Amino acid sequence: MKSITKNTITVFVIAVVATGTMWTVRRFHQPGKLDVVAAQAMDMSQMRPPIGAAPVALTTVRSGPLDDTIVYTGSVRAFNEQDIAPRIEGTVLSIPVYPGDRVRAGQLLAQLDSAEVSARVDASVERVREARIGEQVAHLTHHLHHGAALSLSQSQLDAARQSVTDAKLQAQAGDDAITQAQAEVRSAQANADYWKAQVDREKQLFDMGAVSRQDYQNQQAQAETAFATVSGAQSKLEQARALARSSHTKIGLAQRQVDIARAGVNMAEADVAIAEGQASAAGAEASVARATAREASVVQGYTRIVSPANGVVIDRPIAPGTLVQPGAVILKIAEIDRVRIQANVAVADVDGIQPGTPVTIVPGDGGPSIKSTVSAVFPSADVQTRTAIVEAIVPNQSHHLLPGAFVSMRIAKHAVSDRLSVPSSSIVMSGGQSFVWVAQGAASSEGVVYECTKCHMHYTADKAARLNYRDPMDGGKLVPIAKTAVEAQPRLTAHQVAVQTGGTDGTWTTIDSGDIPSGAKVVAQGTAGLTEGARLVETPWGVDGPTKLPRAAVADAGQKLYRCEKCGMTYSEADAIKNHFVDPMDGGKLVPVTGGQP
Repeated sequence: MKSITKNTITVFVIAVVATGTMWTVRRFHQPGKLDVVAAQAMDMSQMRPPIGAAPVALTTVRSGPLDDTIVYTGSVRAFNEQDIAPRIEGTVLSIPVYPGDRVRAGQLLAQLDSAEVSARVDASVERVREARIGEQVAHLTHHLHHGAALSLSQSQLDAARQSVTDAKLQAQAGDDAITQAQAEVRSAQANADYWKAQVDREKQLFDMGAVSRQDYQNQQAQAETAFATVSGAQSKLEQARALARSSHTKIGLAQRQVDIARAGVNMAEADVAIAEGQASAAGAEASVARATAREASVVQGYTRIVSPANGVVIDRPIAPGTLVQPGAVILKIAEIDRVRIQANVAVADVDGIQPGTPVTIVPGDGGPSIKSTVSAVFPSADVQTRTAIVEAIVPNQSHHLLPGAFVSMRIAKHAVSDRLSVPSSSIVMSGGQSFVWVAQGAASSEGVVYECTKCHMHYTADKAARLNYRDPMDGGKLVPIAKTAVEAQPRLTAHQVAVQTGGTDGTWTTIDSGDIPSGAKVVAQGTAGLTEGARLVETPWGVDGPTKLPRAAVADAGQKLYRCEKCGMTYSEADAIKNHFVDPMDGGKLVPVTGGQP
């Protein structure tokens, strides 16, 4: 019993809530607005702008000078990229930097195992010490021992040569003494022969008694004296000859001493030459040892891999603990405090571009533009693309421009004289011909505009008066609004004009020929799908398209409207016919709106 009563109360409460909800919806539902269920069931693919009204952005053409600017997509390249690789084989002990880290010139980037290299350095140092000792011993042996021996042998040779000279002088004196003694012997012999003849004559006279005995004896005494003088001279001659023979003997002995001394000098000189060769060999060995030590020290320095310049680490393909070979890349460093901006420019556009030509760099991420100049125009073109590289070097201290990023390069080639210009976005290409859509038509009346207080539909003053100031669709009151609240919308149509374009600065393009009057408005955005004579509705336009769609009453001005009996949604006559006068969202019947033209 209690269970039945409880269920009855529950059903009653649900019925009351449902009845209240339905009454509330019917009481406060505004015509033209969807409830939650209808909104969820709405097919948004059916929501299209009314046929014949194209929302577009219009821009007035202008006259004046214009920089002939070409725009190309460029790429950011590091000013310089370096592969960091070891020069020796070794195991990587540590790499204290990571991609993105800034590094300074000389900063340690990696450390290799140095145990083996250190051992080689120690061995080289020991060899240098031993070689230095050997070099010193060789020099001491050369200078002290063999040099002294050579000096002694040279002194002995000089003494022997002096002995030869002295012996020759003595021999010469002996020869002179022999010559003198021989002369004395000859003189004494001649005197003796004279007195001998005198004695013989005196003896004959004495025997004859012609002279006295005393005279004869005096003559004999004179002859004996002469004979004694001969004997003395001969003795002196023999002595001179003996002295000469002795001097010549001394010459021979002295000459042999000279030969011996010369042999000693030659032997000493040979010893000195050998010692010099040994000293030179020791010096060369010491030099080789020192060079080996220096090489080992340099190789030891290769275990510390340092940054060759300031930059940023962009890659680290090797991890610590890896055995690396010479030339294996362990890090990549890029210098990006300055970057190179490069674009592949068509050969036809390269003419007029040279180093110093102004260029504006527009980053792809919407960052601030950078003013710079062309730094280089590569002198050759790519045979496939027929383009040449144009480069600009720009500062990048903040590292905002990353290598590999895309940028826009606006290169100002030269100024164009005073000409008519249109927005570059308004130029449409078709079949190799350039076209511009020109907006034609006049503005509608600028009378007072009336607005429905319920659906906010707009009506002209005349139409509002004919409707007794009541909206025929929902019965809302029509009240006047200020002129400044709604701008008078012009009745514009699209007209396609063929043009011949000239220079451009990337935003505006000059028109060399084409029937575009000065002060005309052209379609800058929304050209897709336009046809000749299409209705245009000027609409605010953003990067992604219209920022605000025009109101139906304005867009469909001059067209017959149809209204859904269920939801109050309005449709153009063409859409009503296409949908067989049935609302595709809720199935409501579409009926013509009396006085649908505002």
